[in-house]
Amino acid sequence: MKHPDYPGVSSMVTRHGKQRWRLRRSGWKDVMLPGEPHTPDFDEVYFSAIEGRTADVVALPSVVSPKSMKAAYRLLRMGEEWKALDEKSRTRYSQTIERIFAFTTSGGRLKVGDQPMQDLKRSVAKAILAKFSATPHMERIALVCLRKLVLVAIDEEWIETDPTYKIGRNPKTDGHRAWTPEVMTKYEKRWPVGTRQRTAYALALWLGNRASDVTRLRWSHYTTKHVVENGEVRAVDGFEFVQFKGRKIKGGRRIFLPMTPMLERELATLSRDTETVLVTSRGGAYTDASLSTRMAGWCADAGIEPGYTMHGLRKALGVKLAEADASTRQLMEALGHNNIAYAELYSREASQIRLAVQAMDKVTKLEAIKPRLTVLK
Repeated sequence: MKHPDYPGVSSMVTRHGKQRWRLRRSGWKDVMLPGEPHTPDFDEVYFSAIEGRTADVVALPSVVSPKSMKAAYRLLRMGEEWKALDEKSRTRYSQTIERIFAFTTSGGRLKVGDQPMQDLKRSVAKAILAKFSATPHMERIALVCLRKLVLVAIDEEWIETDPTYKIGRNPKTDGHRAWTPEVMTKYEKRWPVGTRQRTAYALALWLGNRASDVTRLRWSHYTTKHVVENGEVRAVDGFEFVQFKGRKIKGGRRIFLPMTPMLERELATLSRDTETVLVTSRGGAYTDASLSTRMAGWCADAGIEPGYTMHGLRKALGVKLAEADASTRQLMEALGHNNIAYAELYSREASQIRLAVQAMDKVTKLEAIKPRLTVLK
């Protein structure tokens, strides 16, 4: 039996009479999926497989040592801040913490998760982070996870100082590939304007929205703002909404994104009678997980290799903004970033390319006008 929400997934019955789910795709090895559909472990393995990533799911034992890192983790999961996180963030942090706990200590006699929090020295924290160094984005997430555990231990008075203090890790990328012009052309040729496949693509690209904002964008968010430019008042149409990410802890960030001619062409044929801008074939709203799943399938139908995600379209807009000489502050406001480091990633790369080309152009011109010496015999 095929699952309606997960393309390529079907059920099977083992020789012991137990139902299991597996992902089957032509030319790919079958992937057995853990648990039941719509659970964090199931979704993580499924999305990782269709996006060309790997997933590590490690089960924690039920018994923990007092004041250990696992004990801190249990308390962390009972806290209000943890409960306020969205499901995707909780899953990501849980899997990273479980990976950390599976490492062994320097002596090899004890799992990291079983060691007392007071034994988490600065050198140990750095050694743990070094295991993630091949993937800078995961290294940063690992640091965030360690700090969450440390704060629990400090609150419980198991330790007095933070061993991760001033340890900094900033990713070179956020783990998602920016769509190239060639990949975007492939997708656009396969999915014409007016289809839900193209609408999802356009909202992610021309608004720079995360999947969680694409699914929640409503026509009621459409509004007109007035800005002053060169002493004149200009009316600008666009969407104003509260970003889904961070909404429970900080109330979310309210942003306004203008309707560009590119996006206007993409949305021109759509009905304004629906509640959300993007609707399913049945006229309802997508869930975050189902949209990510569908996008992977739509990309595959367009002949695009695994690894290009909806978040990669957000990155593609960041690249376009940087290439258009948008300032770091403009990048932050357009993409809704609070961390300046992310915005600088785009502008730094674009500036390097532009400045290198300009520099070599100067050398080329100099060489063109340099007089040629003729050696007389």
